[in-house]
Amino acid sequence: TQMSIDSTGAVTMPNQPAFSAPASTTDIPLTTQATITLGTERFDNNGDLSGNVFTAPVGGKYLFTYIFYFSSLDADHTTLDVTMKTSNTQYQQTVKPSAFLNADANFSLTGSMICDMDANDTWYMRVYVSAGAAQTDLHTDSHVSGCLLT
Repeated sequence: TQMSIDSTGAVTMPNQPAFSAPASTTDIPLTTQATITLGTERFDNNGDLSGNVFTAPVGGKYLFTYIFYFSSLDADHTTLDVTMKTSNTQYQQTVKPSAFLNADANFSLTGSMICDMDANDTWYMRVYVSAGAAQTDLHTDSHVSGCLLT
């Protein structure tokens, strides 16, 4: 069954592209775009997530979200970038830890983006830090998810 409507009007589409996976990266290197490592999926409805890369099975608008928990964030980092990279473009969020941290600390960052993707376009995430020490980790309590909207 590709789509069903129950007696209450609820619609389910079990093959609708959607995934959720834990994310982590240890000792994020300085001044290098590091690809975020994704763990075993919590779910991957259509099998479109392979390793760290999601491949759009059909063209459409996709919603991607993340919740990242950085541990041992270096207070001396002058830049912390989180980037969603698609075949078409990239979406970047930048913070400056040295502007708000007096000492190394843990820090959470969340984000979401609706991305226009064609069939076979890819999506993955990267993280970048500059200055300070290569000690910051993306803790395993971090997660990413994505789904086809339209």
